[in-house]
Amino acid sequence: MEAIGNAGSAIGILSKDGVVLVGEKKVTSKLLQTSTSTEKMYKIDDHVACAVAGIMSDANILINTARVQAQRYTYAYQEPMPVEQLDGTKTTDFNFT
Repeated sequence: MEAIGNAGSAIGILSKDGVVLVGEKKVTSKLLQTSTSTEKMYKIDDHVACAVAGIMSDANILINTARVQAQRYTYAYQEPMPVEQLDGTKTTDFNFT
């Protein structure tokens, strides 16, 4: 549980012109050299990306699963997978009233 507390934040902002993803790289100790290999942003498909905060091993499994689903959909239908279908939600699932 301490790993989750030490993880940096990830925020996504939706606007009418696009999406902005921001990830914080948190330094847990001033004595440790910051790693340049730790990724916070991942490309799922040509039209989908995600930001990660928390335990990276769990995120890697979800990212790889999403990539495979998107590739299978593109192979079968010759078009990009809709984001709503990729993340398992539909806009009708939310009540905006």
